[in-house]
Amino acid sequence: MADLGIGVIGVGRIGAMHARLLSGQVAGARVTAVNDALPEAGQALSEELGVPVADSIEALLALPAVDAVAICSSTETHAPLIEAAAEAGKAIFCEKPVSHDLVEVDRALEAVARAGVPFQIGFNRRFDPAH
Repeated sequence: MADLGIGVIGVGRIGAMHARLLSGQVAGARVTAVNDALPEAGQALSEELGVPVADSIEALLALPAVDAVAICSSTETHAPLIEAAAEAGKAIFCEKPVSHDLVEVDRALEAVARAGVPFQIGFNRRFDPAH
């Protein structure tokens, strides 16, 4: 099985956790780039994981080594980032919620449908006893 190269957008607490797990505990996955609105956060995780830091979302989405993205940034950025990733032909994992605005959710889902890319929302059922 070929590795799936994943770019992580937003490397605060949850994004850094996802990046570390993807880097070492998910067979067939590898982090190939990171990006954060705070350059020092992106740089620190980049150095820790030994992966490039992309200085912009556009740069990350243009990297041939990025097959998929994990969107772990703040909620208000989710829908536009989903649209951009879909238009770039990348598979998408996004933390919840997509948006607090149903029109934005619909627009993001339409972009995913047009692009025909895989799309998943992260939903942690932390209060589920089985979790």
